[in-house]
Order: sequence, then C-alpha cells, then structure tokens
Amino acid sequence: MRQLILKIPEGHKSEITEAIEDCKGKVTIQFHSNKKDNFITHFPNDKVNEFIERIDHIEDIEISLNPRGVIPFYPPASETPDQVADVKPKSALEIYLAGIQSVGSLFGLIGYSIAAGIIVWIGLYTTTIYLLVAAMLVAPLAGPAMNSALATASGNMNLLKNSVKRYFLAIAAGIISSFLLSVIFSLKIMTPLMIEISHVSKVAILLPLISGFAGGINICQSERDSLVSGAAVGILVAASLAPPVGLLGCGIYLGNSDVIWSSIFRILLQLVGIHLSATLVFRYYGKVDTKGVRFYGGNKNISIFSNIAAVIIFVGLGIWQFSNPPFLRKASMNTELTEDVQQQLSQLSDFHLIEETVNFTGEKINNLPVVRFSATVIKKDTSMDDNILEARIITYLKDNIKKYDDEFFEVYEIKILKE
Repeated sequence: MRQLILKIPEGHKSEITEAIEDCKGKVTIQFHSNKKDNFITHFPNDKVNEFIERIDHIEDIEISLNPRGVIPFYPPASETPDQVADVKPKSALEIYLAGIQSVGSLFGLIGYSIAAGIIVWIGLYTTTIYLLVAAMLVAPLAGPAMNSALATASGNMNLLKNSVKRYFLAIAAGIISSFLLSVIFSLKIMTPLMIEISHVSKVAILLPLISGFAGGINICQSERDSLVSGAAVGILVAASLAPPVGLLGCGIYLGNSDVIWSSIFRILLQLVGIHLSATLVFRYYGKVDTKGVRFYGGNKNISIFSNIAAVIIFVGLGIWQFSNPPFLRKASMNTELTEDVQQQLSQLSDFHLIEETVNFTGEKINNLPVVRFSATVIKKDTSMDDNILEARIITYLKDNIKKYDDEFFEVYEIKILKE
C-alpha cells in the first residue's frame, strides 16, 4: 500500500471522503488548518491512480505520494496476514514518475560509463572474468534502456529522445575509454577472452527480451513482491552490454571489422529487444498508457511508431544475423560443430574418443574465418601407426562433417594419447 498526504481547499471534504471510501483507503486521518482540509490516508497500489483521477479536477490541490510500501493495520485483526499478503503492482503514476526522476545528472552517467569501460578493458586485456562482472555492476545502461520503453508505453517523445540519447552517450563514453586504454598500452592482439566475447550465438536474440521483461517486472512490482533485487536485474540488463561496449573500443583500435560489427550488432539488439519486451510489461502489467493521470500529453502515434520502428530494427537484426553465417553465429556454431564431430567420430571403432572441441580462432585465411577441429583419442589397436590413424580421422571428418559452403577455413588437431 502507498501513503498519500492531501491538502485541499475547503468545501470538498465530503467528495474526498467518498473517493477514499470508494478506492478502499485505509487508516485515514483528517484535520483542518489554514482554510485547508488535510488528509493522510493509505491505498492499495492499484487504487492510487483511480483515486488521483477522481480528485484531480479540484483546483489548488496538493498531493504527496510516499513511494514506499507501508503496512497499515485495520480491523478485523484476524485478517491482518491476508491484508499484508495482498501485494499489488505499483500504480502507473508511480512507475512513470520514477522513470522521469531517474533521468538525472549526466555527470554520474558519464562517470560510471567511463569507469565501466576501463574495468571491461582491464578484464579483456588480462583475461579476468570477474572484472567483466564488476563492469556489469557499474555500467549505467539499464536505466536509459528501460526508460525508452517507459517513454514508448506512455507516448512521451521528450522522455524517449532523452533516454535514447543517454543510452548512446553512456555507450560512447565506454567505447572511448576502452579505445584510449588500447592506445595508451599499445594493444597488439586479441586476447582469448576478447575472441570469446566477440562470438555471437544464434540465441542471442532471447537475452534482451528476457532482460527487458525482468527489468519491467522489477520496476512495476511492489518492493516486497519479490526477493530479486533491482541491482540483480540491472546486472542482467548490463550483462550483454558492458563487454561488447568495451570490446568495440578494442576492435576500433585494432581495426578488426568482425569485432566492430558483432559488437554493434549486440548493442543495437539489446536496446530494441529490451525496448520491446519492457514496453509490453509497462503497458499491460504496469498499466502505463498515453492517457495516464498526471502525465498528460502522451501521444498514441508516438507509442505506435516507436514500437513499429523497434520491431523493424529487431527483425532486421535477426535477418542480418541468420543471412550471413558464421559471422554472427560463431558461438552457437562452435557447439553445433562439436556435436557433429562427436557424432561422426563415434561411428569409428579404431579408438576411444576422449575429448572433442571446435572453436573459431579469431584469425582468417583466404578471407575466411579459421575453425580448429580438435579431437583427443586413445587407440584400441596399439600396433596401428599414429600417423595413419590421424590421417584417417581427418579424412573422415572432412568427408562427413557438416558443411557450410566454404564459409570457413578448417584446420585439424588430433591428439593420440598413450595408455
């Protein structure tokens, strides 16, 4: 429930009292001072909008909304547990105004973005995974992404422009800081972690949709409605944004076009994916629309156009990803090819298969990405020559492995262990 404090000109007391009763207001305190009627009352979250809409026509009304959950106790006492358990989503007004409030100083946005870019670069340069997690905690990318969805749901063009601007400003700050560190420390090569992060999976499309859904739910729900913290959801949103932002700075310095375009792809995918799913959550769960009380001026056409544009970009990114393998599907192709290698080698009876891996190396030969096929085996017939077995395995893989129309350059590494 939410606490509202009202200061209303004389002559509306009965109207306010009736509205409080109709909207299930509880534990109401009323007193008169300085020609004003004052009320302190408490409403279920889903009744706040309805109540304010009922009384919003009264001139010179002053309202104070406490954006914190309260637990009023009211009779009968035996129903207190049920009263407390009735946790509803926040009102659309509170959801909207909280988004407006979060568009604050640019100093913190840029400062945290630079810090996240530096942390990401160090993590990529030293191949330290936990530094990438730390960068996700620091990166202020969740707020602008969620606010763009909130702006679309409410049809607010100014909020939409400011949110998108802040999103790309934060990304630019992270890219520049990563690029400058690459210049200062004369980065020469792609580290293994950089190569791994640059690979995109065919299921990458799911992450922004889930992130936007989780972020929207977290913003809409009451504080005690879940044990999942806002910080945890923020990490989820930043999880696939902070690393590619830092990697983009490295890719620009090294002039690696594959890294540059894969990073741009993921950055755009995150924005539009989060935008679409979070907009649906705000609209249908948070009840934020273009005609909300106390946020007049919402334009339905802006909401429709923004959603259509996001869908077009999202579909376009999907077409780009799947029309040009293996460029934007290397991560999932690693798994697919590894499964294929295992299946094919299991058909041979000359050895025990111990381990198999397939991975893109990050290098190119004849302008094709290099894929290394590795297998570790133990011979069943110890009298067989190692070179003969190795040649047989490689030939069998070349003849039977899944083909991608010469879209990558294959190299083979076969290890034959001794018992």
